[in-house]
Amino acid sequence: MNPAAPLLRWAAGPGAAALTLAALLVLWEAGVRGFDIPRFLLPAPSDVAAEFIKDWRLIFGHAVQTVWGILAGYAAAVTFALAASMAMIRWPLVERMIMPLFVASQSVPKIAIAPLILLWVGAGAGSKVLVVASIAFFPVVINTMAGFKQVDRGLLDVFASVDATSRQTFFRLRLPYAVPYIFAGLRIATTLAVLGAIVAEWLAATDGIGYLVLSGSFNFNTARSFAAIILLAVIGMSFFGAMGAMERALSWQRAEDGATRAQA
Repeated sequence: MNPAAPLLRWAAGPGAAALTLAALLVLWEAGVRGFDIPRFLLPAPSDVAAEFIKDWRLIFGHAVQTVWGILAGYAAAVTFALAASMAMIRWPLVERMIMPLFVASQSVPKIAIAPLILLWVGAGAGSKVLVVASIAFFPVVINTMAGFKQVDRGLLDVFASVDATSRQTFFRLRLPYAVPYIFAGLRIATTLAVLGAIVAEWLAATDGIGYLVLSGSFNFNTARSFAAIILLAVIGMSFFGAMGAMERALSWQRAEDGATRAQA
């Protein structure tokens, strides 16, 4: 066995991203130092790391508030989206009534209606949760409905031939069949939930990573803003990765794909 094989596999897989990131950081550091760019305009990676180490308590404290808003808004979005999807697949009239409203709501940038949400709900946790939910629910609705409608017609005929009720057909056929589609929507919604939380914090907040980014830029502490942005990226990637792990554990399609690869 080639002793370098594990290293080559790592370099061809996750190592490629790690090496690319390391190269970009080196170029960033060298560019800032070489061109003597002012720290308030573009800090070097070493400046960002130093700022993160110095103010880690402050940064993590704000991050906790952002994560709470993301999780609460995401949970509200998923609950509403799944309930609406179940109602629409059960009663087609409901879909004809409310789906156009959902599509119209997504045609309006949330940054345009966020001030209205702040006016109605007030600045605070409630407005953040509502903004996150309003942004994150749509991909879950669309993908869930696609999954419900993609059920094989032959399977529906089999259930009808044994006089299965609508409830039995839904919970034993439509819902299991739609699980991969639902998780696809959930993964898309994770990134939108992070975006929604930051939008809400930019508009009116006294805590959170979005607030920290703005305060850092207003005070010309760009290194702090970069540290907050990097932590936000880590939060978003972790959220997305956690949803992917949940999908691999619960989705029959992922399990089936894994079994096929193992046999190959």
